[in-house]
Order: sequence, then C-alpha cells, then structure tokens
Amino acid sequence: MTSPDYQRIADAIKFIATQPEQQPTLDEVAEHLDTSVFDIKRLFTRWCQISPKTYLQTINHQRAQKLLAAAKPLPEVKSQSGLIGGLTTFGHRVQIEGWLPSFYKSGPGYDLTIQYSVHDSPFGEMFVAQTPRGICQVTFSNGLPLIAFVSNLQRLLPEAKLLRTEPEPIAVFESIFSRNKPIDKTLNLHLFALPTHTNVWRILLATDPGTLTDHIAIAKAVGRRKSTLATHNAITSNPIAFFIPSHRAVDPEGHVGDYRWGVTRKHTMHAWECATSTV
Repeated sequence: MTSPDYQRIADAIKFIATQPEQQPTLDEVAEHLDTSVFDIKRLFTRWCQISPKTYLQTINHQRAQKLLAAAKPLPEVKSQSGLIGGLTTFGHRVQIEGWLPSFYKSGPGYDLTIQYSVHDSPFGEMFVAQTPRGICQVTFSNGLPLIAFVSNLQRLLPEAKLLRTEPEPIAVFESIFSRNKPIDKTLNLHLFALPTHTNVWRILLATDPGTLTDHIAIAKAVGRRKSTLATHNAITSNPIAFFIPSHRAVDPEGHVGDYRWGVTRKHTMHAWECATSTV
C-alpha cells in the first residue's frame, strides 16, 4: 500500500489542472518536476500501471462531461434502519451499521473504544479509526499531525475511549489498492450519521469506478430534488475517504468542484480509477 510516489504525482496533477484549456506535454510536465520524460513515464507506470499519456487523458473537463452524459441512472434509495447490506465498493461487499441509541444515553460514544492507526495508500497517508463493529473513519492527513485527527474524532464522540494501535493490514483496502480480483471479505462500516446522510453515501457506493455523477442526480435518487445543498453537504461530510467514493461526485457541468481532502487528491483518485477506462 505504500506509495512514496504520491507527492510527485500530486504535483504533476496540480500543474496539469492549472492549464485546463490545453494539457501540457510530457516535456513540460517533466520540466515542472525537474526530471526527465523517461523518469516521468517510469513514475506513472509504477504508480498506476499505465503510461502517462493514457493517464493524462482521464483528467480533463471534456472527458468529465462525456462521463456524465454516459452515466447510468442511479437507483432510488429509501431510508433503512439496522444493518444495511447489498452494497459494494470496487467489487467488495460493504455492510453499513448505524449507531445505537445507547451511544447517546450518556453522551456520544459512551462506553465505546475506538482504535485508530495510520496507513499508507496510493493517495498519501491515511488515518483509519474503527470500533468493534466496523470502520468509522478514513481520512487523509494533508500534512497535518496525527493529533489533529484524534482531536476531531474526540470532539465528535467525546465519551469514547481512543486507543492508538499498530497498523494491521486491512485486507479489503490492500486488495483494492493492488487492483487484485475482489476477495471474499466484507468491509464493515460503523457510521455516525443521520439516515439522510447515509442514503447519499449509499448512492455513491452504487456508482462504478471510473464513472462520475453529480449532486442533482444524487438528490433525485434519494428523493430530495429540492435539497441539492443538503445533498452536497452530505457528500462533503462523507467520513470514509475513497472507499465511499465522494470523489466521483462533480457539479452538473462536469467541473471537479470541491473535495474534503483537496481538489488535487480528487483529480488523482479519479484518474487512478479510470486510467484503463475506454469511456
């Protein structure tokens, strides 16, 4: 899962994104990174297993509009209590469990231990928190110290006990990052959220890698046609980075929009997903 190349990839993506009208050549990208075209080709191939020419074709505005036009209809989602199954992410089963009322009885997180650890990924360092029932948070450091994320989690669940652990491999994550065939494991998520937010995240899980959707289409799918702002807020508050794919949601015109973990990372995630797509 370790990806020491991510920062250089992110620098290249950021440079490309500043020139939306005409993508730079490989020579220009190499000059920006103060390296050679040969090294750029080797960097991209090592990181995402394809050539940089193919990779760079996946992150322009015209292609985003084409993907939106080709998007399949989103399924309608109704509120559901208890365990929510029948979901997938990158071909792996996902099960969502909400928080029981007892967690609020004496304050959010009462009598709950949350273990957290730091993991490497193709998109930089990940902070992962999990309860005995499943993963409750996946976020990216963005260069901030670990204590910042511990403090945020403690503010969300002030009565919970937080315990740092050594980063044990997470089988589903490793399978996805290595692009292997999906394994027979379920990704269990324990999410602290209103049903309206959970419904939006379920819609995101219904999208396929390398595709895009928009906020209006998602609002319609969850029965909130007049609440696109609330839908947008649910997308941006997604607590499970990448694996609940909020990076696939753009504005209706195909512009990348904002992203909780940075627009450059959003570009990078989408390009990593659809690098081998022919759409």
